[in-house]
Amino acid sequence: MQTLGLYVSDPRSAQETDRPFGEPAVFVMRDDGTLHIVDISNAPFARPALASLRDGLSFIRRNDDPIRGTHVQAA
Repeated sequence: MQTLGLYVSDPRSAQETDRPFGEPAVFVMRDDGTLHIVDISNAPFARPALASLRDGLSFIRRNDDPIRGTHVQAA
């Protein structure tokens, strides 16, 4: 989880789990192995809708859409 940069949370109750867990994330790789989409959340309800993700991936493939967010901000 740390290697992927996921947010890690402690369970709020024994019904959730018995150990720290990773919050939701989506990673989509291009055929050449580069990351095209990274979506890391710190909340369980902030997951992307699968139909929207599927449609977006179809658009990317049809249009050879470039990778976005290529400028990195200094901390």
